[in-house]
Amino acid sequence: MGNILYERPIRRYLNNRFFKESVEEQEAIEARQRLLNEPFFLIALDFALWLTAAILYAAIFWSFGAGPTIIQRAFLRSFYTGLITTTVAFFVLEFVLQKRLVPYVFPNGGLYMTPRTLKIRIRTRLVALLFACNLIPFFTMLGSMWDTYKTDLEPAQLLERLQSSMLSQAMIFMAVGVWLTFLVSSNLTRPLQAMIHVLRNVRNGHFENKVRVTSNDEIGYTGDVINEMTEGLKERDFVKETFGKYVTKEIRDEILAGNVSLDGELKEVTVLFADLRNFTPMVETTPPREVVRIINGYFKEMEESIRQHHGLVLQYIGDEIEAVFGAPIFSKDHPLMAVRAALEMRKRLHTVNQDLERHGYRALAHGIGIHTGLVLAANIGSPDRLSYALIGDTVNLSSRLQDLNKEFGTDIIISAATRDRITGPLPSRELPATTVKGKSEAVKIFAL
Repeated sequence: MGNILYERPIRRYLNNRFFKESVEEQEAIEARQRLLNEPFFLIALDFALWLTAAILYAAIFWSFGAGPTIIQRAFLRSFYTGLITTTVAFFVLEFVLQKRLVPYVFPNGGLYMTPRTLKIRIRTRLVALLFACNLIPFFTMLGSMWDTYKTDLEPAQLLERLQSSMLSQAMIFMAVGVWLTFLVSSNLTRPLQAMIHVLRNVRNGHFENKVRVTSNDEIGYTGDVINEMTEGLKERDFVKETFGKYVTKEIRDEILAGNVSLDGELKEVTVLFADLRNFTPMVETTPPREVVRIINGYFKEMEESIRQHHGLVLQYIGDEIEAVFGAPIFSKDHPLMAVRAALEMRKRLHTVNQDLERHGYRALAHGIGIHTGLVLAANIGSPDRLSYALIGDTVNLSSRLQDLNKEFGTDIIISAATRDRITGPLPSRELPATTVKGKSEAVKIFAL
């Protein structure tokens, strides 16, 4: 009756879950508390009943005038039996609850966070196993020897009786010991094997699996921590992969490893601007979906060209691209990288135009401007939204050079600052020095 009353919140919770009815948070907490505390409640109830029986049997024998030895024997037999059954009941209950009910009531783990629950440590569990498999059998056999010694039997009969008693008790305790060892080892090894499986998957880069947490001891806490770690690694992997869509793999890994300062620093870099020419008429005469497909296809090829030569696309402004070489990771060859990227962009634009012409669209044209100089590289923006950006005259001049392509009928213009930093032959021709907005003196430029 006490067991039925104790389990009422658990049964009510399970029934509501089975029939998919709503469960209030307080009811769920109470059911979880009762479930985790049930082994302790039942073994206390079980031992109390056996202790009551031991006292009752001893009192009955005493009332019939039995001697002290018989009274003691009646008490100890019930007492030792109660200890054994209580220990066995605890481990059996723990085994059944962990394997059947706990995964259903705690699908996401977190058993150790349930308030007002008793916890049994692994050390205590092993001590209980030692007590059940060694100390109880020892004292039981010692009591049997003492009882036999107190009898008035002949030595031969005494020895035969003792031998029979020791053999039967040894067989019983061996069976109980093997069973308890199986239960305890299963309760310990099952979650450990699950942890090993999850950690192997984590080592291989798979973060989908979770440890099934079924206890609130050290093993259960470790399982919850592994699940939290796995979830954190999964989020970090997602951020890493998403970040990789905006920067090259090398830059991404350097930034995430903390090897790149993002607080702000003066750096010599090469800035590249690319802008589509006469794209507005196409926008006005082409369905919006096709316009998006065309410009995204163009950006894809241009971005891959920049990445291929270790550049970073900072932003897309309408139909314009801003990219940097030499930041956030420094490279002494950043002017050459930018020039090679521009030549690759020219090559890929030709491929894009071939595809457009096959589908009946006009070919695209773009202008590219490249300049090398000092910039302030930093995370710029509001606290809620930052972007890696460059500030300085170098950026402005690169944009102005890109505009000059219209004036000279070219598609790639680089500054003398970029040209002078490139050693070796470079197919270029010098253009007339030109005054641009923001510069008091004419700028020396080259066309590729």
